[in-house]
Parts: sequence; C-alpha cells; structure tokens
Amino acid sequence: MRVDADVRDADAILAEAARTLDFSRPVGLTMLGIMGQLPDEDDPWALVDRLLDALPAGSYLALSDGTDTSDALNRAVASYNANSAGSYHLRSPERISDFFHGLEMVEPGVVRTSAWRPDPHQSPVDTLRGHAVSSVGLKV
Repeated sequence: MRVDADVRDADAILAEAARTLDFSRPVGLTMLGIMGQLPDEDDPWALVDRLLDALPAGSYLALSDGTDTSDALNRAVASYNANSAGSYHLRSPERISDFFHGLEMVEPGVVRTSAWRPDPHQSPVDTLRGHAVSSVGLKV
C-alpha cells in the first residue's frame, strides 16, 4: 500500500490506510527515519500519539531516528540544514524514547539501531557505529 500524504496529516494517512488495513486487528506502525524531518514545534510526539490512538491493542510501533550524540554529526546536520530546502532534527535518545510513552517496550528497549535485537541471547553485530536509535513498543 502506498499513501501519498504529508506525515503531519494523520487523518489522511489513517483514512487511506483504512482502505487496506483492518483497524480492528493489530497493526504495525513503522516510523523509520521520519520523525527527524519534523521540528519540535510541530510536536511529532502528538502525531505519533494520534496515529497510535487509531490502532487497537496488540499493535506495535517501530521507530528509529538520528541522535544528537555526535558533535561531528551535529555539525554535518547543521550544515545540511543551512544549505537545504528541508531540514533534519536530531534528538537525544531520551527524547526519542518519549515517542514510546504509554507503550510496553520490547527488549532491549531504545538502543543504537545496530545493537537492537528481539532476541536478547543473540549477539549484536560487530558494527556498533552509527548515531541512530531504534525500538519497538507494544500497545496494550
């Protein structure tokens, strides 16, 4: 399914998704690298809440985004934002964790994307580089 809508237009997204998805059954909402496109002033947390509100219990949110934990990346993104029609908004891992409020976190929680594993006994890959965090939360 393809939805052509501005990510801030939750009603349009939900209406189009409802043409294909059965919202009486659990749904997986993936927000991968999207929330960084929105500044804090647009309240991306409220947008995620609005989308999750439309989904039944048993649905999951998978979300990842870039963090502000690297001076080099912060400078690169600042340069990009100064020279681009668009902008990207890095956030702290704690602010990214706020997208999951009210959800039951799937272990290992909010961690560097390359280290996220649904099986805690599985070893992480060698590449623990990168400045994005990911997690999955269950709506109960």
